[in-house]
Amino acid sequence: MIIQGPGGNTPHIPPQINPKEVGKKEESRPQQKTGANQAKPTAANSNIGRGPEFDSRALSVRLAALATDAKKKEIAHEDFERILEQAIALTGLKDGQAAMEEANKRLQKDIETQLERIKKSKDLMEEASAWQGFAELLNSMGEEQAEAFVSMMKESISEL
Repeated sequence: MIIQGPGGNTPHIPPQINPKEVGKKEESRPQQKTGANQAKPTAANSNIGRGPEFDSRALSVRLAALATDAKKKEIAHEDFERILEQAIALTGLKDGQAAMEEANKRLQKDIETQLERIKKSKDLMEEASAWQGFAELLNSMGEEQAEAFVSMMKESISEL
């Protein structure tokens, strides 16, 4: 069956090209002199085509990452052991989990008391700030205004 194109013509079929001839045609073309279009082989490209298990750079990076992780886990384990020993000494309990829970409760209570102290200090600071603002207001008043204010305060106090 023949496919008919527009106007009843058969479609154009390109001529067959031999792959060996294509390589010869590309070699005969003059090279462009711009560096952006030319691909230069680099040392990083020398490992192309090899699996990641043979890539020396990938191996060294992976080994460095594994060594770092191992060191972190070792330090974390040592820190945990030290913390557990401190919790046992602090609570006097022999069971590690119970000692950690009791130490955690004590620390939580200490944190709550410190937060309460901070809140009280904050209230005191706000009150001190209010008194400081009041002092600045009195300083900004004239002598007559200050005397009138003081006499008004005395009358208010005497009514109580």
